[in-house]
Formats: sequence, C-alpha cells, structure tokens
Amino acid sequence: MRVRNLLFFLSGLALLTAAPAFAGPNDVHNMVRAGEIMPLEPIQRRVMQENRGEYVGVQFDQSSRTYRFRFLNDGNLINVDVDARTGAPVRRRQSF
Repeated sequence: MRVRNLLFFLSGLALLTAAPAFAGPNDVHNMVRAGEIMPLEPIQRRVMQENRGEYVGVQFDQSSRTYRFRFLNDGNLINVDVDARTGAPVRRRQSF
C-alpha cells in the first residue's frame, strides 16, 4: 500500500511540476527579494517541526502564493499548505 501511495504521489508530482502556476527558483527568489513573499527556510523549519512523518518536499504555487509541503506518514500523503506572504498555515489535508 505504501508503494502504491508513493507511485500516485510521484505521478501527481510530475503532472504538477509541468503546470504553469508553479514558479521556478528564480521566480521565487525575485518575489522574496521584492518582499512579496517570505523566504522558504524559516517557514520550512517551522512546518517540519510541527508535522510528523517523512518529509517529501515542497512546491510553490505562484497563483495562490502558497508553499505546499508534503509528508508521508503511515503510508498516507499529508499536504500542508502555507501562505507564503504571511507564513500562516492555510490547509492541512491527508490523501488516502
């Protein structure tokens, strides 16, 4: 079951990374420098401390200005969305 969930996650990740709403590293860097969003590192440290499971990675959604952190916990994928402008959690959901 864990392998199946991981395969679903990786195939979904491949689709999401091709979507134009997700910004590249230079776009994110420019937005941080312009003061539009907070840097990833302090938000990432806090989110990793507050969530259990194996940290899988993070994506930035340019259209909603959110960081999406992903964790695997007991074979389930946990998505934690954080507002990149304020650092406040927006949503936490579990995929089965």
